Amino acid sequence: MKDFILYWFPPLAWMAFIFPMNFMLTADSTSHIIVPILKWLLPQVSQATIDILHIVIRKFTHFFNYAFLAVLLYRAFRARRKTWRLEWIVYAGLIAVCYGALDEFLQTFIPLRKGSFYDWMIDSAGAIFVLSFIYIKGDLKLKGGQVSTPTTFPSFIKIKP
Repeated sequence: MKDFILYWFPPLAWMAFIFPMNFMLTADSTSHIIVPILKWLLPQVSQATIDILHIVIRKFTHFFNYAFLAVLLYRAFRARRKTWRLEWIVYAGLIAVCYGALDEFLQTFIPLRKGSFYDWMIDSAGAIFVLSFIYIKGDLKLKGGQVSTPTTFPSFIKIKP
C-alpha cells in the first residue's frame, strides 16, 4: 500500500487534476489571467502579439501537462527499481497518449469547449518527447555499462533482429 501511494497516487492525482481543468480553463477564462500579465510584462507589444503569446502559452500547457503525466507514469512503473526497461516507457506513453485522446474527446461534450485533434497531438508530443529523453538517457547508460538490465520490447511488439 505504501508503494501504491508513493508511486501510483501521483499520476492518478495528476490525471484527476487535468480532467476538471476542462470545465474551468477555456480560452476566454485564461485570457482574463494570462493577457493582463503579458500586457504588464510586455507593454510595448501589439494586441495581436499578446493574442499569439496567449495561444502559445495555452498550447505549451498542453505539452507540459502530458509530459509531466508521462514522467509520473514512468516513475510509477519503475517504482523502487534502479534499472529501466523499455516496456515501462511504452506503457507510460500509451497511457498518457490515450488519456490525452480521452480528455479531448470528453471536451466535445462540455459547453464552451471543443475537443481538438491538434491539442491531442500536442499532448502526445509532450509525452513522447519526455519519454524519448528517458529512453536516450537509459540507452546511453546501458551502452556505457552502467545499467545491467537489457532493454526489451513488450511481448506484443515483434521486432526482427
